[in-house]
Amino acid sequence: MSTKLTTIDAREGLPEPLTVLLEAASQSVLRTLTARLRARGYEAITEPHLVLFGNLDCGATHAAQIAQRMRVSRQAISKTLGELQGLGFLRLEDDPDRRNQKLVVMIERGMQLALEARGELRRIEAEISDRIGADAMEALRLALEKGWGTGSSQTGKTAS
Repeated sequence: MSTKLTTIDAREGLPEPLTVLLEAASQSVLRTLTARLRARGYEAITEPHLVLFGNLDCGATHAAQIAQRMRVSRQAISKTLGELQGLGFLRLEDDPDRRNQKLVVMIERGMQLALEARGELRRIEAEISDRIGADAMEALRLALEKGWGTGSSQTGKTAS
């Protein structure tokens, strides 16, 4: 019996639910990215670090805004933010204008990680494109950019 939102036995030949396939693809990219960044000298970086890091703005972001983007409580991200600060990727500061708010400030090492991660993501996407074909990759990108609330689809920008 499957536990993936269904009670139908997978041996009946039904395709995996799309949500399962999308999550598996996302996790594969995240695992690959983490491994490659570790090989580039970021040995202490973890998948949760990268997920949170991907929700930061260059410059400063309020911790509450990050929590909202990730749909978790501020308490849930505070440990990971503390770890990233301890690793020297960001700095947490009290916001002088908003009581009880923390600003998450990217510092130089964090900006370098972001640049290297972006480069690795481009390489990973190129490898996926090689595997499934350029036309399939473009069709996948276009389909996923349609109205999913990711920001790029709502502003008309394409991801790169």
